[in-house]
Amino acid sequence: MAAKGDGPQRSAWVTPFVWKNPQRTEVVTVGPGAAVSYDVTGKELWRLAGMSAIPIPSPFAYYGLLYVNGGKGKPLVAIKPGATGDLTTREDGKHSEFVAWSEPRGGTYLPTEVAYDGALYVLSETGILSRIDAKTGKLSYRSRLDAGGAFTSSPWAYNGKVFCLSEEGKTFVIAAGEKFELIRINLLEEMAQATPAIVGDRLLLRTESRLYSIRNKN
Repeated sequence: MAAKGDGPQRSAWVTPFVWKNPQRTEVVTVGPGAAVSYDVTGKELWRLAGMSAIPIPSPFAYYGLLYVNGGKGKPLVAIKPGATGDLTTREDGKHSEFVAWSEPRGGTYLPTEVAYDGALYVLSETGILSRIDAKTGKLSYRSRLDAGGAFTSSPWAYNGKVFCLSEEGKTFVIAAGEKFELIRINLLEEMAQATPAIVGDRLLLRTESRLYSIRNKN
């Protein structure tokens, strides 16, 4: 069954997210200036203004909440199931009852944050990594990985570690947890802009001229 949402819309880079929560199924879209959620018939459920003119990071669900990244310099917002109406933060700074928390300038330009072990790890395109508690929005740390480095791919995590791949082919391995700890840096020595994928026990990683399939020998 096809459905069409109401109102004018402009194009965007963000892939829509189908959020199946205990109350309903909704389709979450993030476009220039606003995030809008629809039910399966195309009826608008809620709207959140304040998104970037060119949003790129994808929304996703974790710990029973929906996370919407508004883009560079824009909010990172956690939304509760069952939201309706206008969720935009008011001029006096008060949030809608359906907003669990909001980090006013927590959004990023290119990478989508990764959720792991109760936290969001948010990576900026300039290499600043932030850890935010997924339930409360409390910031644990904000640290720079690489002075002058650029990051296009999104971070990923497993086995107690968070991985951030720079465009220069450097993979920064950070210990998951409330304190920032850089464990090591792995070098590929080639441009890398694609986000790696975990498939079964393998990590698929693409650079400018190569595709790597990596797995633990054990």
